[in-house]
Amino acid sequence: MAVRCKLGLALVASGAVGMALLGCSETMSLVDLPNISRLPEKLLSKEEQAKTMNQMLEKGQTHQSDAIKEIEAAKEPEKAK
Repeated sequence: MAVRCKLGLALVASGAVGMALLGCSETMSLVDLPNISRLPEKLLSKEEQAKTMNQMLEKGQTHQSDAIKEIEAAKEPEKAK
């Protein structure tokens, strides 16, 4: 019986704390998040999308080849030892 009373009291207390925090959250002035329901002013056309995708692919490929060259260059001094 005492366990149930303690559990009930804890439940009521946590509910009261939750309600107090909920009330505070409405009155606090927090930074407003941007409205994402609106679309950006300028959307890319199909040609611009294709061009941008090609540029991103090229950049990714050159990044990979540059990384491989850097790794190989770093391994060369180790082989000389």
